[in-house]
Amino acid sequence: MGLSARARARDASATSPGVVGTKATNDEKDDVVKFRTSATCPYAHRVWLAIRELDVEHEMTVENLENKSSAFKEQYAAHAVDAKANASVPIVAHKGATMMESALVLRYIAETFDGGKSGMTSILAKDPLAGYYGSLFAETFQTCVPLYFKMLRATNKEELDGATKEFIEGLKKANRALELGAKVRAGGSYACGERFTMYDILPMTFVPRFEIVLAHYRGFNLRMALKENGCDALEAWIAAVGARPSLVTTLKEVEKMRGTTVQQAFIEHFAKFVTWRA
Repeated sequence: MGLSARARARDASATSPGVVGTKATNDEKDDVVKFRTSATCPYAHRVWLAIRELDVEHEMTVENLENKSSAFKEQYAAHAVDAKANASVPIVAHKGATMMESALVLRYIAETFDGGKSGMTSILAKDPLAGYYGSLFAETFQTCVPLYFKMLRATNKEELDGATKEFIEGLKKANRALELGAKVRAGGSYACGERFTMYDILPMTFVPRFEIVLAHYRGFNLRMALKENGCDALEAWIAAVGARPSLVTTLKEVEKMRGTTVQQAFIEHFAKFVTWRA
């Protein structure tokens, strides 16, 4: 199931409420973050969350990845390591530099705007040890992402069953990573404890996508799988990041951008990976 013509048209013209689309005349505003994204990309969503958490002044342009603008493709080719690669988001321009690769841009935003406008907001770990355990969890959880795609790409029940088993094992390892850092986290539900950090943002954008897309295409209930496999720490983390205002509000904005529910938006986005249904 691909995007409908109506959905592609919606995406092509969408901009986020409260922000201004990037214009050539704004190139001199080097102090303003110019952020090129898509409504549904989980990797670009990382940067969007960091911008919201730190209240960063920005201009955002929303690209339709099914019908990419010439400006987008030209900007990507001019600054990507592989100029011939398929143009992708995020792209961030700031102070004369143009950056991509979501994890690297996330760190740049976290470090550059540490403190936020209030001077009191940080998404950096409070100390190196907390950062170690936060990174351990984020990297472990990220190993579930290729397994998620493996579930979507399964071509028969045997492949799906095998991929599902691997995915659950990945979730159990992520839960174990949280348990190993329990002392440092001191009872907090986030990756580094009580403070919400970039180590939550790195993995969390896939959580609603796992829940919505796997339930729709594979009949897989993420929350039930966590309960059945004793992943209490991971359950608590998912509940904590799921309630984060930056996530809640950006998901609502996805609905405005696409003119549909966030569920349908994610189902459409990942449809291209699914060729077989039970």
